[in-house]
Amino acid sequence: MLPAYLFRAGIDWVRHHKDYASSNPYARCEQAVRVCEKLFEENLCKADSKHLEVAVVCAYWEEFFHAEDPLQDEKEWRDGLTKRSGQYDSFEAWQEWFKTSYAKVFKENNIWTSLLMTAWANTHQYQLVYTEDSWDFLPSRSYLPTTQMWRLSPHLNTVTDVLKEFWLEEVKRWEESGFIVDDENTHFLGRVECLGFDTRRYMVTWPARAKHLATEGNGSGQNREDLDLGNTVADLIAPVGDSWYRRPDSVIFAHDHVDITSLLNRATYVFGSKRRLFELALDDEMPKAKLQAQAEGWLVEGLTNALPG
Repeated sequence: MLPAYLFRAGIDWVRHHKDYASSNPYARCEQAVRVCEKLFEENLCKADSKHLEVAVVCAYWEEFFHAEDPLQDEKEWRDGLTKRSGQYDSFEAWQEWFKTSYAKVFKENNIWTSLLMTAWANTHQYQLVYTEDSWDFLPSRSYLPTTQMWRLSPHLNTVTDVLKEFWLEEVKRWEESGFIVDDENTHFLGRVECLGFDTRRYMVTWPARAKHLATEGNGSGQNREDLDLGNTVADLIAPVGDSWYRRPDSVIFAHDHVDITSLLNRATYVFGSKRRLFELALDDEMPKAKLQAQAEGWLVEGLTNALPG
């Protein structure tokens, strides 16, 4: 069971439960934390409560700003927060204004911090991310609406298992080309569409013979790269549409059933494209490797942000 799925399910339940209809967004967030902590303990394991709370409040306020069916008080809060936060170029100025203006209700806690950061991120095209001891803004990538999450829900376990097995085979192919692939744990509990691949950091080490490692003075002589596997998986199963929001792939999930053959074909192409680009860059400059990969029919766009050249 994916932690991110439990959080989104718990948050959706709280938002629509009649017992909290007369509440307010802040109080619902408090309740969502309690519900998600219980779901996490019942379905996964006992977790650090502080870390879990941060994950839940981040998920809660992100849904708050992207909900397709906002409650009346959510709409009022959202409109007000969006209007005000959009007036400040820096988060610090926005936070200071809010703390001063709402001194009677503001408290130094994760709920208020996450709300203020998510509001500012939403109006400045960022998304809020967290680690064990810090919060940060990253360029906004996309969002999977809750209705689309429920469409994926019956297939999450199957698709996750298939892609995990596929990734193990893909690692062998990287190693056959001379690369070393390793991963390390993070404190991020992920997004649903990443299927848990964003809860670990996956990195590839270039072979010593890689041409760019011998290049001097161009700032590109790094031997380790981040694979960003989580977003690769997300783009595979739920690509971003014209509206910036994600939807389940129309071929893989045609008629709300999962087509394993289409899933594996797509994974072979997407994962293989990234690997092939690295392979070509072993013996040539990256601009030429990109052109060659395109000529061979591989997917190149969006794969080269972290690569040398």
